Amino acid sequence: MDIDSAWSEMFRIPRRNDQLTKDIINVTQQTGDITQPVKKLLKRLCDTVNNLNCVINSDFNSGLFRLVDGVFFDAWRSFFQPIEALRQLPACGDFVAARMLLLTGWAFMQAPGVEMDFKHNNLAEETTPLHEYLTDLDDALLVPLKNIWTLSESRERFDWVFTNFVVTDMDELTEALALSPQELEDVGGIKGVEYSYNDSDDPSKFTLYTGPIPRWDCGEQDWDEFPWQLEGTDGPITGFLEYKVRHNGGIVVQHKVQLLRRSRQFCRDSRQKSEAHIGRQQHQAFELMARCHRIPPEIRNRILNYVEYRDPFPYLEKLDLVEAYASFPGFHTFHKNNCETWSLCARHDCAGHHDDDEDWEVKRDPDFTKYLESQAARGNDEFVSLDRVGLGPMNPIRTDVASDGTREAALFGGQGIYSESTEDVKMIGGIGGLKDAMIHGRTLTAAWEGDDYGGNEVYSDGVEDTDPTWQYGRNLSSENTAKEVMKGLHSEPGHCEWCV
Repeated sequence: MDIDSAWSEMFRIPRRNDQLTKDIINVTQQTGDITQPVKKLLKRLCDTVNNLNCVINSDFNSGLFRLVDGVFFDAWRSFFQPIEALRQLPACGDFVAARMLLLTGWAFMQAPGVEMDFKHNNLAEETTPLHEYLTDLDDALLVPLKNIWTLSESRERFDWVFTNFVVTDMDELTEALALSPQELEDVGGIKGVEYSYNDSDDPSKFTLYTGPIPRWDCGEQDWDEFPWQLEGTDGPITGFLEYKVRHNGGIVVQHKVQLLRRSRQFCRDSRQKSEAHIGRQQHQAFELMARCHRIPPEIRNRILNYVEYRDPFPYLEKLDLVEAYASFPGFHTFHKNNCETWSLCARHDCAGHHDDDEDWEVKRDPDFTKYLESQAARGNDEFVSLDRVGLGPMNPIRTDVASDGTREAALFGGQGIYSESTEDVKMIGGIGGLKDAMIHGRTLTAAWEGDDYGGNEVYSDGVEDTDPTWQYGRNLSSENTAKEVMKGLHSEPGHCEWCV
């Protein structure tokens, strides 16, 4: 594609999407069977996404006169409008809109077209447009996902979200035009990643894993440390973007940013709640039937052992997922105080501004602990403490060297199917708990009694840690602000036992 054609196409895409939006709205107002008109509209949307991909892949923007990143972001954002209009379709609107947003994410992952090479000393500012586009894409996807979850009455598993999404030939286009999860399954379009493990002496013999995704809070940790291999992909919902960060001295480091972090976590949280909801309903239905037919208790219990389910993580048990995954600003909101320094706002219903005389600022402990507990207690009238909902420290935190090494490997070294469990335990603060991770700006992964850890002086404090993952903002600047404010809420001046 020549440069003139590529430039022209870049500016035509938003106009095409404007027209597509009007055509979608017209179809949503029609009566009768609109299946074929809807599929034609979806094909137009897929074609436009592919056209943008082709333009960017033509490398037209590498010369002296280059389009600024804003033009590319405008083109990518222009897909939000017709996709939002798709949500108005009867019966299938939320499903179709979610699928088209996943398609947009897949295409952006293949060829974003924007700058992906940044300077370390200006990283937060330079990456802001990229991070904020990803946040907007993520927020847009959460809207139909939350509606589907609500309508399912806590039964949706979102298997159709965790599947590859490529639209480069007619077979894949058939999948893209599916109007329901059942239609997508019928054309073979639900096929996520598969994990296999090796538990034999033959290094080439792998066995397909067919069980549920392990959870660390259920004791399902990687104690065996088998070799794993995977086949396939879960698609854009688990995708990452990579960009380069240039440090002083010419050192270049690759960084990753998750494409749809909150949407992915929402689906994973939903799966935990739906597993418990469906399992409990099955048990209740069987108990009722067994009593009606006077089945002996010992036989009832034996049968129920074959209908196993796991309760959700304690914090998720009473959590309203739709409220929890609100658009930004969400849970934690920050303002500048009278001293022009950032502070954490205590208001659940923060509107973004408070008068000077209002008592809105969260102070050091015990105020900070009360704030965290108030957040964790929202919607949970049985709330007792952070410990009881799984957000407190593990007990004990410190163990002997051998036990700690085993624990660290099982919790934080999970491979293959255990990798998600490792992410989960890091997200809630590791072995120190959520509050500890927030006020220390790190996640504790190991803590042992004594100073000896293989004679390595690096671990002379008796602890190991990694970067925190609890924070998530619209951009790196807001994330850095959140981390620094939380660290400032440390109750002790100076260092405590867990400061490393």
